[in-house]
Amino acid sequence: MRLLEFLDQEDYATAYYDPALDTVSRREPNQTRKPRLFLRHLNRLKRIRAINKLERLKREDLLGVLYAVPEPEGMGGGPPGF
Repeated sequence: MRLLEFLDQEDYATAYYDPALDTVSRREPNQTRKPRLFLRHLNRLKRIRAINKLERLKREDLLGVLYAVPEPEGMGGGPPGF
């Protein structure tokens, strides 16, 4: 399952969880085949979220280097010494 299936887009972006709005772990008596969330599932989701955050930070750093405003090195565009 994906993390986005558990949280709304707003909640995923702000990392806010409201137990009152949680419909995943709430079970009705007629829901006998609904899977339960165990700690191993929650820990896996936590690791996935941490990995996604790390990848996003790396991507932002790379884009910052790629699209940074170049520093002026001098007049002209030729190699140094000319």
